[in-house]
Amino acid sequence: MKVFISYSTGDLALVQQLGEYVGRQAEVFYWDKANVPGQEVWPSIFEWIDQCDLVLAVITDTTVSRAMAVGQEIGRAKAKFKPIVPVVAPDVPSSALGFLSGVTYQQIQPENPGPAIQAIERAVLSFRQKKEAQQTLLLIGGVIALIWLTSNTG
Repeated sequence: MKVFISYSTGDLALVQQLGEYVGRQAEVFYWDKANVPGQEVWPSIFEWIDQCDLVLAVITDTTVSRAMAVGQEIGRAKAKFKPIVPVVAPDVPSSALGFLSGVTYQQIQPENPGPAIQAIERAVLSFRQKKEAQQTLLLIGGVIALIWLTSNTG
């Protein structure tokens, strides 16, 4: 499973902590971890989003004041029908969530992120299990179809 984290650079310490924990359940991508010098920024970010199974959007007062990049990332994720889990600091009003308004989010205390990180880790595990179950069902369906085709072509 792959997870992309959208965030403002002012929240890098929190994102690194979040990435460390989520990394136990999934492969994690975010700009300061996965960028390659010399590559173009937006094609790299969009590729990570396109390949991910889940997007975590870290929304703090820093994000709200610099929402353009995070907004582009969330817009791409929505266009690609990626599940988005907003991780929102308590000082961010719901009116500042833009098109994430109305989406269930996980509140996080940046000075004590432990409880929220545990909840996010459980959510990522749940998404991973659902994805694995879907892949298993597709495999079983494919095997059944193959058996049916080979038994009916003789």
